[in-house]
Amino acid sequence: MNDSTQPTSSAIDAFIHRWQDARGKERANYQLFLTELCQLLDLPGPEPGTDNDAEDTYVFERRVDIHHPDGSTTRGYIDLYKRGHFVLEAKRVSEQHASSRWDKAMLRAAAQADTYIRALPASV
Repeated sequence: MNDSTQPTSSAIDAFIHRWQDARGKERANYQLFLTELCQLLDLPGPEPGTDNDAEDTYVFERRVDIHHPDGSTTRGYIDLYKRGHFVLEAKRVSEQHASSRWDKAMLRAAAQADTYIRALPASV
């Protein structure tokens, strides 16, 4: 982002105002929130998903199979995935940011993201 594409303070204020009191369920809001955040920052947004995980390089709900030591497998979905860059796990937390419950929720989200990262195939 260069100076000519910096969001204006009014655009930032409008984004904050729109989202600061959002109380819906996680799945009801996170994709729209992240899409609008990308637009605000003038960044490319996620692409439509396909039925081929190898083609899904920047998508919401990227499927991942988690293999367990007992031989079982469970399926998970990464909330937002960009190959070679990041995984993002969204969480709806009604706690205050400075609370221990909020901290625990964020640690659980980080552990979930770590599990997904370790389950991703090395070749993609």
